[in-house]
Amino acid sequence: MNKVSLDVDRAFCISLSAREDRRALFGRTVATRIANPIEFLLVERCSDPIRGCYESHQALAKRVLAENWQRILIFEDDAQPYDICPTQIRWINLFLRTRRFHALHLGYTVGQVWLTWFPFIARGRVVALHAYIISREACQILAETPYCGKPVDVLFKQRLKQHCVFPMLYRQYAAAVTGSDIQEIPMNEDGWWERNWKKHWRSVWRNMWRTVLRIGF
Repeated sequence: MNKVSLDVDRAFCISLSAREDRRALFGRTVATRIANPIEFLLVERCSDPIRGCYESHQALAKRVLAENWQRILIFEDDAQPYDICPTQIRWINLFLRTRRFHALHLGYTVGQVWLTWFPFIARGRVVALHAYIISREACQILAETPYCGKPVDVLFKQRLKQHCVFPMLYRQYAAAVTGSDIQEIPMNEDGWWERNWKKHWRSVWRNMWRTVLRIGF
């Protein structure tokens, strides 16, 4: 299988230090398809898992600012790839180089999604941060926003201009495979992700009027 490369300064995967099993699975299924070197950000388990998740993503945002990078790719260690088309990656890289954006979600839980006139790129109001690219501008917002009890993906939905790759490239593994470090009753089962996949196609058709009228681009 040929590897694809994304036009980012660095690539990271956030992982609890105790979850060697997840890192091994990530190495077999995600890292083997990406040419970018991926660095693991190892974090310790937090008594407030939502806070721990928030601050791990925030730590990478602060590093972007400190290193003067323009954009980075971030995975969580339970990301699971769909089929990846090289043509889609070429258009994504062109978007990264030529368009202003805050966050480009490579996988997401669908709220609303509508296509733009740029191939394979949609706008959306989505959650889930298991695979995304974040710009320096968005890192500034995340780095300066203290944790207030809300999940980090809620901040993204409320404060950042979200773009989404369409069709999406990543889902999350079912909790039966990787377990959940945040949810007491995990929701990311295979059937749920199958419904989410269908929903992101339906959302595009339902919001086609936004695409035609170029609303919210």
